[in-house]
Amino acid sequence: MKQKMISSGFSFSDGEQVLVSVQRPIGIVLEQELSSGPIFVVEVDPSGSAADAGVKEGDVLLAVQNASVQNIDLEEVLAFIGNAPRVVNLRFLRKS
Repeated sequence: MKQKMISSGFSFSDGEQVLVSVQRPIGIVLEQELSSGPIFVVEVDPSGSAADAGVKEGDVLLAVQNASVQNIDLEEVLAFIGNAPRVVNLRFLRKS
């Protein structure tokens, strides 16, 4: 189990999934190839709170505020993140 304290919250990893609490602006670019396919992190701003929490390019977004975003269009997910409180909880799948 690996934990890292950050100013905007925390990150927790069980080796496969990563849970982060980050302040907005988050500092990531997300991409989805198909309208209901997986949502990938394609860029992480090194000065953003997501980078501080350990989010990496290639991570797959699974949930926002503990609600699954699998099979949901990226535009809906971005709106959900935009309407979240200042601190956003995100869960990612990290493939080794």
